[in-house]
Amino acid sequence: MKSGLSFLLILFCTVSIAQQSGKHTMRKTITEVSNAILDSFENDIRNEIAAKDIAGAAYVLYHKGAVVRLKAFGESDVDSHRPMQTTDIFRLASMTKPIASLALLLLQEDGLINMNDRLEEYLPAFTNLVVLDRIDTLNGMTVLQTHPAKNPILLRHLLTHTAGFASQHSGKLKSFYQSTFKDISPNDITYFADQLASLPLNHEPGDGWIYGPSINIAAKVIEQVSGMSFQDFLEKRILGPMQMHETRFYLDSTEANKLTSLYTRDANGVMKVVDPGTVSSRFISGPKVHYSGSGGLTSTLNDYLKFCVMILNNGVHEGIVVAKPETIALMKTDQIPLNINGDLNTQPGQLTEGFTFGYQIARTYNNKSLKPKGTISWFGATGSIFFIDPQEKVIGIYMTQMQPYSHINSRKNFSNSMLKSIMK
Repeated sequence: MKSGLSFLLILFCTVSIAQQSGKHTMRKTITEVSNAILDSFENDIRNEIAAKDIAGAAYVLYHKGAVVRLKAFGESDVDSHRPMQTTDIFRLASMTKPIASLALLLLQEDGLINMNDRLEEYLPAFTNLVVLDRIDTLNGMTVLQTHPAKNPILLRHLLTHTAGFASQHSGKLKSFYQSTFKDISPNDITYFADQLASLPLNHEPGDGWIYGPSINIAAKVIEQVSGMSFQDFLEKRILGPMQMHETRFYLDSTEANKLTSLYTRDANGVMKVVDPGTVSSRFISGPKVHYSGSGGLTSTLNDYLKFCVMILNNGVHEGIVVAKPETIALMKTDQIPLNINGDLNTQPGQLTEGFTFGYQIARTYNNKSLKPKGTISWFGATGSIFFIDPQEKVIGIYMTQMQPYSHINSRKNFSNSMLKSIMK
């Protein structure tokens, strides 16, 4: 076949994903894919590695029951020149949130909570909240002008980022959040919840969208209602049944050889280590007390793909019902008002993105992305990104470890490249 042909036919008899405890097998007979588009995307990754924009990356493309491509590039640790592997462990950061969101929804499935319950019923610290009006200065002192919140925070507001919490990402309270939570690792999520409850809200609960720490509060609700630690609940209800054995909050020293290093770039654009992929990593040697639902998990491509496929399959993993179809439907359905845009990069008048219980959802095609209506997605602050297209049954997951990541073009183009490669 000539390389200029747009689409090539690839026959997959059996695609196996190796896991620590055995093999996870997905089957599909035939899928069509544009190798040229995927090859071009991979060349972009190689060029970014050569330019020292990133140390390495790995990705997987899944379509209608088959893994189309699963590849790794570059190095997981530059100093030791350890090659990146598809089985390496990455910091998920905010890609933890969909897993934690499902965990809270499982309590609703059990009949123990309802998404329309008031948060204060479970965490009394969130009673008598106040909303910020403005920030004044008096004799050099900062003065917060507030009023009592008219609406309570509901559990649904936690999973949709509409509670109004102070956030490091946006809103008028960024500096207050940052000074309150300079280092969250030495304290558990009970301490985190109490401290967050002491800060004003950016807006009335339900009246706006500010991406922030609300999934940590969801994790605390899970502990309160279940009587279990958040990590134990995840293990019992999600990670264990799905054999996601390489998804956890903290690692043993024996796993250091699989942990990727996290990098940033200095003022001159030179890569430097933020957290090493060695026994010195905070995920191995640091305090292991903060089990963050907002961004604490580490995982592999294979494990995260398992979770995404289960979502795609409406709660079923290899014959095991992890969640009911109606629970998963809540994670695939827009849960915020149409006059609110669920996007960190909102432009004036833009209402193209909604938010489900756990994911951003494309409300319509827009000029930024080829993601079809109904596509759910999110990303992590350490550089990784993913999407699930339920209609065409496409999953794409891209893992790298660079913070910030705005200069990584392969990451920017990832979803479009993957979707183009399977379009007819």
